[in-house]
Amino acid sequence: MQPPNRQDRRSSIIRGPGVSITRVRRWLVGACLVALLPLGWRIQEVAAELQRERRATSLYSEGLTLYLQGRSPKAAHLFRQAIALAPLAADVYGDLAEAEVRQGNVDAAVHTYRRLLAIYPYTYFASLYRQLGFIELRAGRTADARADLEQAVELDPRDWHAYFLLGHAYRRLGETEAARRAWQRVLSLHPDYQPAREQIRRLDD
Repeated sequence: MQPPNRQDRRSSIIRGPGVSITRVRRWLVGACLVALLPLGWRIQEVAAELQRERRATSLYSEGLTLYLQGRSPKAAHLFRQAIALAPLAADVYGDLAEAEVRQGNVDAAVHTYRRLLAIYPYTYFASLYRQLGFIELRAGRTADARADLEQAVELDPRDWHAYFLLGHAYRRLGETEAARRAWQRVLSLHPDYQPAREQIRRLDD
């Protein structure tokens, strides 16, 4: 009896006892297909996400057009739809808040900014606290405005605009010296800003 040649030995190793080359190939193909299934699902997810983003962008663009035309209620409705599709679209929140302010919906505007701050609680969003404080100041919510404007200047100590608004909040609350310090801080950051000088002059009259 002759010993098996090298080819026979390799075939027996690949096949194993009772396993044909065809079955091995079928098993490998099946394993590859199973491995590719999650990739296919992922591609579908990405395509759906891109479609949502395109729809959100379209709604936002249409909303901006209506906002500029003074049609704030319809603009706000489209902005809310855009946020529902793209919850991380920071710009949409700001414009929705402004549309709400135009309608006198201060609570809705404040809620919108706070939703955004919950999503992006980062230092470079100090301007959001300033804008929120400005809305509250305009609405007569002076104590809330002071708290948010103080947060703004803590996050960005060089935001002279936030200091200027904070000075008004302090003055309305009767905190004259705090108002003076805030406006002096404005002038240290922006020496040519005459409204801050005027406010200090009024305190001295």
